[in-house]
Amino acid sequence: MNSRIHVLSEILANKIAAGEVIQRPASVVKELMENAIDAGATRIEVTIEEGGRTLIQVTDDGQGMNGDELRLAFQRHATSKIAKVEDLFNISTLGFRGEALASIASVSMVEAVSKAADFDEAFNLKIDAGRESSFEPSAWSQGTQFTIKNLFFNVPARLKFLKGKRTELNHILDIFKPLALVHPELTLKLTSDKKVLMDCKAGSGAGRIGEIFGREYEKKVVPLENTRGLIKITGHIGNLDLVRVARGEQFLFVNGRSVTDRLLNNAVYGAYRSLIQRGEFPFFVLRVELPPAEVDVNVHPTKNEVKFRDEWRVYHVLKETVETALQDTMQMLPGLHDRPRAQSFFSRPETSAPYSPDQTPQNIPDQFNLYGGRESVTTPNFQPSSRSREDSELLRKAREFSSVLQRSPEPVQQKPQRLSGGFIWQVHNKYILSQINSGIAIIDQHVAHERVLFEEAMYQLEIRSGHSQTLLFPQTVEFAPDDYNTLLEILQDLNKLGFQIREFGPRTLLIEAVPIDMRGGSEGDVLREVVDNYRTNREFDYSPGKRLAASYSCKAAIKAGDPLTEEEMRTLVDRLFATKHPYYCPHGRPVIIQLTTDELDKRFERH
Repeated sequence: MNSRIHVLSEILANKIAAGEVIQRPASVVKELMENAIDAGATRIEVTIEEGGRTLIQVTDDGQGMNGDELRLAFQRHATSKIAKVEDLFNISTLGFRGEALASIASVSMVEAVSKAADFDEAFNLKIDAGRESSFEPSAWSQGTQFTIKNLFFNVPARLKFLKGKRTELNHILDIFKPLALVHPELTLKLTSDKKVLMDCKAGSGAGRIGEIFGREYEKKVVPLENTRGLIKITGHIGNLDLVRVARGEQFLFVNGRSVTDRLLNNAVYGAYRSLIQRGEFPFFVLRVELPPAEVDVNVHPTKNEVKFRDEWRVYHVLKETVETALQDTMQMLPGLHDRPRAQSFFSRPETSAPYSPDQTPQNIPDQFNLYGGRESVTTPNFQPSSRSREDSELLRKAREFSSVLQRSPEPVQQKPQRLSGGFIWQVHNKYILSQINSGIAIIDQHVAHERVLFEEAMYQLEIRSGHSQTLLFPQTVEFAPDDYNTLLEILQDLNKLGFQIREFGPRTLLIEAVPIDMRGGSEGDVLREVVDNYRTNREFDYSPGKRLAASYSCKAAIKAGDPLTEEEMRTLVDRLFATKHPYYCPHGRPVIIQLTTDELDKRFERH
């Protein structure tokens, strides 16, 4: 009788294992760079093509391998890192399982050339889909070069799930950056499609931060160092200028290994709690060092999670270290006195026409009717668009309709009505408050302006022409590689919004003009936050253009804490009710809350 249970072939077993170890081109880069670091390399060069689909090449000057070691390295569970069970509790290297090279070779075409430090001869090994095709002596200097071609060529199901070239490149950058940050003593280079993305020279930790994220980052980080017992904390934290609205610039290392640990991240966020708001994330590069016996790294297939013998001890030491360092950042807080006055948010050219005529008047119930007095409100820099007689007639009908709604006994959503002698206030530099016939209306000034800018941006994207204000001095801004790639992806649409931006060297953009509604002096910060919001908005069912409009409007809108004059508040209200959907922001948050007189009576127990 034939048994239904059988042992899988070595090639099939390797392909299955590759599904865990090698998930995408970035996984290959991670394993090969970590091998190079473990081999004592001082220089590592990574070259990729087509996001790693067609070529991944990693070259190092480490200790290398002789011919026998080179062949053995591609056998499953072959490693030089551990030899006995006890070694699992004293791991000081990045790799130790001996799975990576066998898994890579099973799903690609591999060529490896290596020369050991104490051998005169180098060797070249070629493996196609897990089968050795050639092995011969070769000319090579000390170190090793792995060339991986046609990844997943023999696993079509895995190949079709790879993303586009730019997305896969960003995943590779997510691997390259942490390794570059934790090893500033190494010289590292990353080239994509013959274009150098990173060329990091050996140096200091702060210098490496500047090389990766831009020189302005180097000036805005604070070093820290603290030792408590067996635990040592080193690294850098950013001042409040480097706070962003999306995760991605938080780097935590344990014994040189990049890890994800919610508890330790919360230790850092807890130290920043009094300085940042919910949904904001500080910049940090932090290294936790402790004896290998105090931490278990063999708890996750990708080795990006660890377990501590005493995690709460590590938590408290880390939090205390960051809190102490933050005392220095208080001397480096962004200068609030340099912020422009809020009226610049409402400056618009006389020719501005952000809405088509059939959209504008249908949502303006008597100039928003939250306040009494003038029919038309302007700020010194705000010129209302001229209206045709047809537009004026539509506006008159809209006002009559809103009056009918106000008299209706049914509990419909009421349009605010003007009261003679009404007033408008700003509360805590955050909310706009006014009396209406039914009670009180409260407007969130940030989401109100966000709604205005969103609809203007969508209109400008549609007509492919946004109003710009030319900068007196064009700004050159250097970006992190992944931010730069995202900006190139949306550059055409950014220019439709009113930006005038062009490439200006590696990872650098030249900004010559910005949208008319955006304050000047913060162009780089605006674009970085646009990138953050653009990525975050992927979770919504948005088109790329709509994502960009939502991202730009969220960043460029006035913020909670910005003081507004009475005229500025009235102008904002007018522009809000000139939009198609004044009651909620692009992300679905409410813009206006109404408290009726009946609700107020109940709160004061008036019967």
